[in-house]
Amino acid sequence: MKTSLERLSVYVDDDRKPIMTLGDVQTEDGSKVLLQKIKDLTDAPTDAVAASVFFRRLGFLLAAQFQTIAIHKKVFAGSLEQVGIIEEENTFKFMVPSVGFIEVLDTQQTLRFVLDTYGHPLVQLFSKQAHISKLILWENIWGYVIWVYSLLIKEDIKSASQDLDFLLQDDTWKPQMRRSPFKQYLQNQTALDAMKDYKRVTCCLLKEMPDTNKCPYCPHAK
Repeated sequence: MKTSLERLSVYVDDDRKPIMTLGDVQTEDGSKVLLQKIKDLTDAPTDAVAASVFFRRLGFLLAAQFQTIAIHKKVFAGSLEQVGIIEEENTFKFMVPSVGFIEVLDTQQTLRFVLDTYGHPLVQLFSKQAHISKLILWENIWGYVIWVYSLLIKEDIKSASQDLDFLLQDDTWKPQMRRSPFKQYLQNQTALDAMKDYKRVTCCLLKEMPDTNKCPYCPHAK
């Protein structure tokens, strides 16, 4: 489990000192500090672009959680304060303590827990703080979620399809959102078909970074 998490930029019992925790950034002042760190590191021109950069990294954390639920029937259930952010190779990765992992007893309840704990609060805060659409932030996360689930489905992990189906249901996202954004991004395709010819619904704004072109899957790409 530890090795598979590290492949998704989540380190367990790492002894490095984090630059911040997700608990630190889950405040107005903390989010401003993180956005400035991202702008200093990446030359992101605005808070919106900086937030987009960060949520592409946060996508690894949620994808790692969903993978661990599907394969190992475990989940990291620690608080945001227990999730450290580390700077490595000019990007951001995460660290968590092994004591925070628990057995999954109810899969659907656990999937909602992941969204409610590590997704919705951060999306809501950064959307407001950085003036960026929630749909962009969730699609940044979705890019890694669909990648992980498509691999699990190919590997015939039985629970993967069931878990993804639950995340595509509108009720799973209420009351924070009226509809499942994941369902919206899938655009009536299967996960494998959508991954094979991956296209975004929203623009991730990274084309606004210095010396950066549009992504090949950008909705604005011709």
